[in-house]
Amino acid sequence: MLFVIACGPRAPAPLPVPGSGAPIAQPPDAAAGGPLDQDLDRLAERSVALYVDIVRAFDAAGENCAAATAKLGEITRTHAEVIAANAKVLQEGREMALKIALRRFDDQFQKAAKAIIQSKTVATCYQDDGFTKALDELVGKRP
Repeated sequence: MLFVIACGPRAPAPLPVPGSGAPIAQPPDAAAGGPLDQDLDRLAERSVALYVDIVRAFDAAGENCAAATAKLGEITRTHAEVIAANAKVLQEGREMALKIALRRFDDQFQKAAKAIIQSKTVATCYQDDGFTKALDELVGKRP
């Protein structure tokens, strides 16, 4: 769904800054908004929340690969609907529409992605088979 400027849905509350410790608001009930893969604004918001949760998990785990792997598993289960909706959108060739929906979260998304990539957890655990498998299950296998 693309933005309707004059009569679109109300803007969601901003997501917390990674590492701020502020809790993420519970996502709205899926039934209230229809299928997540059809509501790209909501999918974008929840995708950023997923990345923020990864940052928090890596901050907590530090260089402990077993702890990081366990936390990735928890995040995969918690955000299963988001992961499935993202996969469906990509499979259906609607990647550009999702990118448009993500634009309003660009700063938050980029900050979280950078924190993940530059984390001590990734630097320490990138060759750990369990960690790599858990990360691949969450964000998809790297090419």
